[in-house]
Amino acid sequence: MAEVEGFALVEREYLQRFIPGFDWRQFPEPSPRHRIAVPLEQATVALVGTGGARLESQPRFEAVREGDPSYRVFPSDTPADQLRFNHVGYNVRNAVADPDVVFPLALLRAYVGEGRIGRLAPHAYSTMGYATQTDVLLNETGPAIAQGLLAERVDLAFLVPA
Repeated sequence: MAEVEGFALVEREYLQRFIPGFDWRQFPEPSPRHRIAVPLEQATVALVGTGGARLESQPRFEAVREGDPSYRVFPSDTPADQLRFNHVGYNVRNAVADPDVVFPLALLRAYVGEGRIGRLAPHAYSTMGYATQTDVLLNETGPAIAQGLLAERVDLAFLVPA
């Protein structure tokens, strides 16, 4: 494992106290890069965030020690006042006050209106962003979100970490 320092070291050591054998997942090569096939002004853009956004009707993300590798999907035209946030890794007060700080749907809708991007994908995707069960993230959550993006013919996914 490469040397871990700073806050990542503190976080890893904290997690190892509760989850024996926990360590960060490493990948020897970066993900392949793909150029967008259409001009941005014509692109279908999706929002994928890790800030714990959800609708009130959807289950809360689980605030457990191991985190929650699940995800939520909801219409990308959802008004900001209908978004709810829960996350164990940050105080959601600012997200509740202004969802765009971690889940910028309103900003992306404004960009559509200004002609900066073509359109929003029909759905937005959200995770809690804190999940130590990386196998579930890599083998279930990630592929499920990717399938949704492919089904909606998304040209570009805007990934927003919390």
